[in-house]
Amino acid sequence: MTKVNSVETVSNTAVLDLLETCSHLGFLTENDLDLLEINLSTLNDPALRFSENKLIELWRWIADNSPLPEIGLLIGQSINPSAKGLLASWVSQTESLGEALEVFRTNISLMNPSERWDIQESDGRCTLQFSLRKNRDYPSIAIERSMSAMISWGRILSAHKFPLIEARFSFPATSYRKNFISIFGNNLSFETPENCLIFDSQLLKLPTVNGNQYLKSLVADKAKATLQALTSDYSIKSRTKVAIEKILLNKSTISIDAVCNELAISRQTLYRKLKEEGCDYKSLSDEYKKVEALKLLQTASENITGISFRLGYKDTSSFYKAFKRWYGLPPKSYLRSVES
Repeated sequence: MTKVNSVETVSNTAVLDLLETCSHLGFLTENDLDLLEINLSTLNDPALRFSENKLIELWRWIADNSPLPEIGLLIGQSINPSAKGLLASWVSQTESLGEALEVFRTNISLMNPSERWDIQESDGRCTLQFSLRKNRDYPSIAIERSMSAMISWGRILSAHKFPLIEARFSFPATSYRKNFISIFGNNLSFETPENCLIFDSQLLKLPTVNGNQYLKSLVADKAKATLQALTSDYSIKSRTKVAIEKILLNKSTISIDAVCNELAISRQTLYRKLKEEGCDYKSLSDEYKKVEALKLLQTASENITGISFRLGYKDTSSFYKAFKRWYGLPPKSYLRSVES
């Protein structure tokens, strides 16, 4: 099982696609985005990730505010093949539906680490089971979206009707059953132990219509590198710590602007993303300044004035106050107490 960072994040592209689809369906305005504290400009950067907690908040807002009860199904069916993220691009270059499904389900953390797809084959039938991590409070429309999107992608990739034998859903039957029938067929079950799609195993052998081995290799390399980064701590908190360490290592002055330049994001974006992860820049920088101040003092590599400016203080008195707050004594008194 893929290990992901402690502060879960999801694909920027997937979130942007969700927002654009809601907008096209006639709701979710700029005012709504402001209330949700979502900045579209940062979502256009595929190098950044989006807080999963924030995504769940967005899904719950959609469930509470959409004028369309079948919104989850509609979002799942509203696929734009030309607007693909990294995982979808990789899947699109595979040779068969079976390969596409295997690439998708084994690398799902690229899109959303809380989603899981399991597959079983028996007696000529394939059962594709979908689940969300239990400690994540997604509404049922998010399940509807994922399962209907899976069918949509299968049909787009293969140019085949891809009929289902049966579809099962863990939530109660809805008032818009006809929408389920148009997507999944007539054989539907609700309030079942699991969410699953059941179909003829032969459908896995269907070739994809646009698969390309060379492009698949290129996209796969990029996707694997990104996934490797995600198996480490790819949170903005971790990246901010790394940026601060790098600035200190280069003997440059720590400042919020220097950190933002290192991360290639705006100050506002950094503040917002750190807040989403339950921390703040001042606490992070203070933590590193405390450790580095003592290290520099003990090695006597710089005088007090030099250390003050290195750590981003405008004058030595500000540094003295910070040091006394950290260690309870002024710098020289603390060193004498340690040495005695």
